[in-house]
Amino acid sequence: MKRKTMPWDRPSGSFFRNRQGDRADVPIFTALGRALSAWEGVNAAVNSLAHALHRHLPEFEAKKAIDQFEKLLKTHDRAAFLRNAGEDFLTGDFRGQHSAVAKFKKDLRKETAAYAEWAARRNELAHGYVTEARCPDYDDPDQPLITVYALLPSHARVDRWFNAEPEWNYLAVEIERFAQGFQDLDNRLERLAANAGELQLGRSLQNVIDSDC
Repeated sequence: MKRKTMPWDRPSGSFFRNRQGDRADVPIFTALGRALSAWEGVNAAVNSLAHALHRHLPEFEAKKAIDQFEKLLKTHDRAAFLRNAGEDFLTGDFRGQHSAVAKFKKDLRKETAAYAEWAARRNELAHGYVTEARCPDYDDPDQPLITVYALLPSHARVDRWFNAEPEWNYLAVEIERFAQGFQDLDNRLERLAANAGELQLGRSLQNVIDSDC
């Protein structure tokens, strides 16, 4: 069965060896800056979600959990932490919010998986380098030499290079797609954090009502 294409997959063209790069350097450097900045937005949203999932706890316990979260450096570990925190958060009694709780649980699973998967693209951008290559202009019959630019894997990652050729290269337009993917993930995680806050508010209000009865 053919694997379903996912948003964070490498573009199919990036696997072509000796693929000609962009003809200008500004687009690729601009795209890189935009993408890495957008990923920091993702990290901020992840932190917001972590805090939102612990606000129901006593202050001391919440601080202890957040301190533990902040010591995690690997994206997969942070994603697993959020999933576990979400499970603990959802063990509470949300009563009439059953559909909202079910949706939140599904979205949390989906977005933490996306967070871990998108990290692979972020790492390739952050640890790659832009190369300048001189090659013929294949669109011109006279084939004058032109300079082209593409993002390649770091030479420190020998597993990304085969027979002196890189495993992949990215063009500016592909990096821009990653930047947009990071921004979209940022927005979804922020909404998830807000939804956690709304669920907790509903639970807190119900507890107040119960205590007054």
